[in-house]
Amino acid sequence: MKNLLIVSITMLVLVLGNWLASFFMPLGFLDITIPFAGLAVVIVFFFKSKGGMASRHLDMSIQGSTGIRMEQGAPVSDRSYILIGSILYLVMMVGITFFVYREYFLN
Repeated sequence: MKNLLIVSITMLVLVLGNWLASFFMPLGFLDITIPFAGLAVVIVFFFKSKGGMASRHLDMSIQGSTGIRMEQGAPVSDRSYILIGSILYLVMMVGITFFVYREYFLN
């Protein structure tokens, strides 16, 4: 139940962010939805991955400035429901965009 709530809130935040971006740009909601959702997936993946590139870069920066060697733990593979919500939003928006613009793609 909690996981479904996290996925739903993630998708709601992405819809609101997409709407705000389309409100302040001279583009329609569906025109920027795929790049917006793709960027959201990349950002969430980069910051939510445990033991990923951001974590290793921070460890190496600390080690380089202090000279203290950081312990390398085994990467933890924990499911990120925010990432799942972002990917689900991207897939849904690609489907909706292709459905709305189907006549353009069929001609």
